[in-house]
Amino acid sequence: MNSYSDPAERKRQRQSLVLELVAQEPLGTQQEIARALKRRGVRATQVSVSRDLSELGLVKAGGRYVAGGAASPAVSSDPITAFVRSAAAAGPNMVVLRCETGSAPRVGLSLDQATWPGVVGTIAGDDTVFVAAASAAEAARLIRLIQARLPQAR
Repeated sequence: MNSYSDPAERKRQRQSLVLELVAQEPLGTQQEIARALKRRGVRATQVSVSRDLSELGLVKAGGRYVAGGAASPAVSSDPITAFVRSAAAAGPNMVVLRCETGSAPRVGLSLDQATWPGVVGTIAGDDTVFVAAASAAEAARLIRLIQARLPQAR
């Protein structure tokens, strides 16, 4: 990468390379991505890699980073089907969703954006989403709806 190029151009080139690398290699951590970039002559901090992953819409699926857009139809069409492993009650108005590592923020966002009936809000960690429901009945209904969408193999 040309060290004389402007920062925006270096970022664009680095992000392009990140997309290429995750398509070619099973990279499952930000450190692995940084090392793969270094092998290609590009130095990047973990913070830069983290921002790149977010800006590029890359998510973890099956323990590796994948494109979350058109390159991955299951991811873009339904994050619940693609990433949620289980749904369970955690008190009368709370639902806990266990997700593939790294995918909980995308699942939580999809629930928030889709305005699911009875969903008051979500809090997402790395592999867990807490969903606040409007009532115990709405929580139970949400669990049934999500479980019905899950592949039976999980």
